[in-house]
Amino acid sequence: MKCKRYLLLVVMLLLLLVSMACAEEAADISAECSFKSDSYARKFTNLTNKKYDTYWQSGERKNPYLVIKSDEPMHSLYICFREMPTSYQLQRMEGKEWVTFAEGDTRFHHAFFELDGETEIRIYSTQKSKHRLVLNELFIFGEGEVPDWVQRWEDTEDKADILLLVAHPDDDLIFFAGTIPTYAVERDKRMVIAYLTYCDKTRRSEALNGLWSLGVRNYPVFGSFPDKYARSLKEAYKEAAGNSYSTGKKKVHQWVTELFRKYQPEVVLTQDIKGEYGHGQHRMVADASILCYDYAVDPESFPDSAEAYGTWEVKKLYIHRYGDEDVRLHFAWDEPLESQGGLTGMEAAAAAFKNHHLSQTELTFGIGDRRVPLSVEEVGGYYENTEFGLYASRVGADVEKNDFLENID
Repeated sequence: MKCKRYLLLVVMLLLLLVSMACAEEAADISAECSFKSDSYARKFTNLTNKKYDTYWQSGERKNPYLVIKSDEPMHSLYICFREMPTSYQLQRMEGKEWVTFAEGDTRFHHAFFELDGETEIRIYSTQKSKHRLVLNELFIFGEGEVPDWVQRWEDTEDKADILLLVAHPDDDLIFFAGTIPTYAVERDKRMVIAYLTYCDKTRRSEALNGLWSLGVRNYPVFGSFPDKYARSLKEAYKEAAGNSYSTGKKKVHQWVTELFRKYQPEVVLTQDIKGEYGHGQHRMVADASILCYDYAVDPESFPDSAEAYGTWEVKKLYIHRYGDEDVRLHFAWDEPLESQGGLTGMEAAAAAFKNHHLSQTELTFGIGDRRVPLSVEEVGGYYENTEFGLYASRVGADVEKNDFLENID
């Protein structure tokens, strides 16, 4: 009797596996859908052209909306917002009335929703002030398995093993190479990736696309500071608050201290004190990390975030290219990673940059007396994206010098 039950369970499991393997991928039916909005809306073709540097927008009004109609039943919706309304709803047509069936998720600029075979829905902003509904891209799928590239984000980690703090989207790949695919994905460590500035709305989407392609599933943190090229640290702080050095310095330090307290990283990893090639904002995140390493412990420093999250003691602070070469951590990033389909950490970072940071891949970069395409391999290699120095530690010095989490329990 037991043998028969065992065989039955085996057969049922095999049938389940076969059915899962045979599940067809849902078709992208976006191009067959029709769209409608107010009379001032323009360029519906930009909704489905798969170019994140173009966008569709409604007219400026209260409660702007976008109606989507399809002859084929719609089973899922993937929205890439360029500008996030303070609140929105998904509604379906029932009889002659719009009825809300889902509240919009304003946590993520790329948002996914399951549908129930509707043929007419609308995205309806419930923000009360006059504004525009602005989308980079929109994808509608029929029945079947949703493709893996469709982003279904989870909340930012509550507690981080590593906080990677950089100035701009793409700095995390160019100057830190295999860090994200190795630690956040292959080793499944809790990593918070924080950008001082998202640069622009196109590059924010590119950052999300690049991280998702690597296997990151927890949403990154985007600061709201302006993207300004600064020739010095002082200029960077000055630009951070519209031409006021003291105010800018306070705002940046307040933001970084709150990051440390809110996400409680064991280890912080940040950019070159000299700004890699001298960029003031790169220098600023390094300078702020050094100072906030102590501020985060002191309840008198930025007391609002101390009251909200408590103080926090970061155990170790690593800085890109810090210290003499013989005491730095060296990572070749050349080990094949199962989570990346056999690519090395360096190759995975390079592919994420090349395939998703499209606004940057056509740029060139000065190295010595020549210009090269902006890339993880050449530019990152020149600026030693394999080398990091331990600036400060509360758990002792590294001995093995091959792991950011050495001495972390």
